Amino acid sequence: QVVPVLTPGRYSLARKEVKNTLTRYRVLGAAGGCALVQLQPKTAFPEQLPVHLTLLLCPVLGDHRHSSRVGRVLGVPFLLPPESTPTRTQVLDEELLGRLGLSPQQLQRLPLHLHLQQLELP
Repeated sequence: QVVPVLTPGRYSLARKEVKNTLTRYRVLGAAGGCALVQLQPKTAFPEQLPVHLTLLLCPVLGDHRHSSRVGRVLGVPFLLPPESTPTRTQVLDEELLGRLGLSPQQLQRLPLHLHLQQLELP
C-alpha cells in the first residue's frame, strides 16, 4: 500500500514525497458489521495502519481522521478522494451505536480503537 498525499505526481515515490509501506492483516473474528483484525506493519510507519484499513474500506472504530473517505451507496462501501472529504466525526449506523451504548452526541469523543499488543525488536 502507499500512504496517499493530496496531489501525488508521477515521480513522488522516487522523490520520497510518499512512502512505500506494507501491512499484513488477519481477521480474527467478525459479527454485526464489525471485525477484530490483527495488523502487522512490515515497515516502520505506525501511522500507516488507519490509512491502510481505510483503503480496504474498513476504517478503525474511532478513526475520525480517515473514516470520512469511506462512503456508502445502498449499503455498499466505496472510497472517496481525499481532496473532497474533509475530516469529520466518524459516522456509525444506529444499530452499531446501540450495541456500543453510545448516542450520536457521544460519538465525537469515541477514542481510536487501535491497540498495541506486542512489539518485537530485531
